[in-house]
Amino acid sequence: MSAGKVILLVFGGLGLLVSIGLLVGGGALLWADNTIKDSDGFYTTDTIQMEKGSYAIVTGPADIDIEAGWDWGWGWDLGDLVTFKVEGKSNDPSNQLFIGIARESDIDTYLSGVEYDEIKRFHIWPDSVDYQNHPGSVMPGAPTSQTFWTESTVGAGTRILEWELQPGSYSLVLMNDDGSAGIDIDMVLGAKVPLLLAVGVGLLGGGVVVLSISILMVYLSTRRRGAVPTAPEPPVTPALTEGEGEKPKVEPVVTGEVENKTSVGLEPNVASLLCYLFGWVTGIVFFILEKENKLVRFHALQSIIVFGVLTVASSILGWIPVVGSFFGAVIGILAFVLWIVLMVKAYQGEKYKILWAGDFAEKQVN
Repeated sequence: MSAGKVILLVFGGLGLLVSIGLLVGGGALLWADNTIKDSDGFYTTDTIQMEKGSYAIVTGPADIDIEAGWDWGWGWDLGDLVTFKVEGKSNDPSNQLFIGIARESDIDTYLSGVEYDEIKRFHIWPDSVDYQNHPGSVMPGAPTSQTFWTESTVGAGTRILEWELQPGSYSLVLMNDDGSAGIDIDMVLGAKVPLLLAVGVGLLGGGVVVLSISILMVYLSTRRRGAVPTAPEPPVTPALTEGEGEKPKVEPVVTGEVENKTSVGLEPNVASLLCYLFGWVTGIVFFILEKENKLVRFHALQSIIVFGVLTVASSILGWIPVVGSFFGAVIGILAFVLWIVLMVKAYQGEKYKILWAGDFAEKQVN
């Protein structure tokens, strides 16, 4: 295989990996648009209970500074990008819920010396919230008496606050209407993103295009030209001496399997290395294309199993709070080490087996 075809194969495999990301991302956005969007067009979370003994629950400041880059003369403002919705209800009938959004500087001044809890991390699944407590000894004034709120709502029952995105550093504040301590509320958070459906369709369409181009690149890189027919040479008949009859023909004997033969036209060790280059993606490519060499098929199937399992495990751990991030990092390091070792061993022509995955792959290709 020429250097050009090797480059074409590598970029084709990389394109397959990119196309999978685009297709998964576009599919996820379309799924969200049809599954978790309410009747008002907001993508919402499940109901989450927030209960704290302090005077306020505050979100970390959101720094929004894209006004200059967004002003392209198209007649759009930041509110066209996203609108947020906060829907809450106090579980204590003796208290009315106050929801307010204001600039970070105003909130810091208002809550100076006041005990409050800051939301540090919000987990979508499973639903949970991580807080950081800020101690204090001062009782705040009633939030309804303050005039710095950008948007606010207060009252009994379910309260809904909608806020369009705008530049600045803002925080969300949840309190009792009289400023008393002890907050127990049920919250639903939502966001309306009008362009999200178009982005999902664009990602899906782009994924299809990249996938088609990548498949074509892989096909062209592995296509084998037909052999040019050559005229057979006439057989050479040795001269016979007097009294000597015609000697019997001796057919050549072919022994053993041709180990260097592959369907893709690469050296077996190079093809085996490429099975691991982009993990399970190139594993699938070579398992489909390679029909002759058992060693290459072994490495392709082992790549699919090993890196497929690691990818799924990493995705699952990403949803688990606290310990998920730690074990996800461990799996990432393990995957990188295995990636290097398997490519080196494959290039050396070794059938290096990874636990049960290697045994299973060996049985399937034999």
